[in-house]
Amino acid sequence: MTIGLFWHYVKLRIRERMEYRGAFLIGLLAQGLAYVADFTVIWILVHRFGTLGGWDWEEIAFLYALNLMSYAIGAAFAYSQTELEGMVQKGTFDGLLVRPVNPYLSLAAQQFNIGYIGHIAIAAAILTWALGNLAIDWSVASAIFLVLALIGASLLQAAVLTLLGAWSFTFVRATFLFGFAGTLRTFITYPITIYGAAIQIVLTAIVPFAFVNFYPASVLLDKEGQLLPGWIGWLTPVVGAVAFSGAYRVWMRGVNRYQGAGG
Repeated sequence: MTIGLFWHYVKLRIRERMEYRGAFLIGLLAQGLAYVADFTVIWILVHRFGTLGGWDWEEIAFLYALNLMSYAIGAAFAYSQTELEGMVQKGTFDGLLVRPVNPYLSLAAQQFNIGYIGHIAIAAAILTWALGNLAIDWSVASAIFLVLALIGASLLQAAVLTLLGAWSFTFVRATFLFGFAGTLRTFITYPITIYGAAIQIVLTAIVPFAFVNFYPASVLLDKEGQLLPGWIGWLTPVVGAVAFSGAYRVWMRGVNRYQGAGG
């Protein structure tokens, strides 16, 4: 699938959603209110204890923004993986396989989730505010790193969704896994140093959500005291790229072994 064809599908998807602008705007408003509620809870917790794991309010807001921004970007393209269970059960996924285009890209384009635009806008506002209140020693290198870290984090978020989607090709039932991953992702709302070593290892080496925000933020904020050395945060773009590449390969292997709804 060419880039032009991919974006053609995306534009059709956006046009389809915008036919119901009222429902779309109400959905964005509901999302905004939900995030305001989440952010308020975090604010209350941080101001109740002063700091959490040595991180103050602005720093935790930075973590929150990195997590939300990268998830919104990654999920805009990969949240379609949550639909695979139903598509496999109903046999509608088979329709993607008869087209002369990459099935992964076809699914991502046709099920592009425009609703995450609201998430991105909210995350951008929080990120702008947090960066304006943090004493980061900016340089060309740190600015480039922030951009690359966001790209890597977005790829990592998409990788998790993709890997769980691949589960549907073999076991069909995958919805519960997305719920589990969503719960695990809430752990990085706060600095992972507030958890025990076991949870930090899980979030670093098994399901490396800590590379979404904690490790890159630690680099930019010059934080020390975590389980691993601070320089590990520089690997965020690499971790994201490797994770997505691996998840994509697993997904395509699942497609190759997929035998259809009646298989």
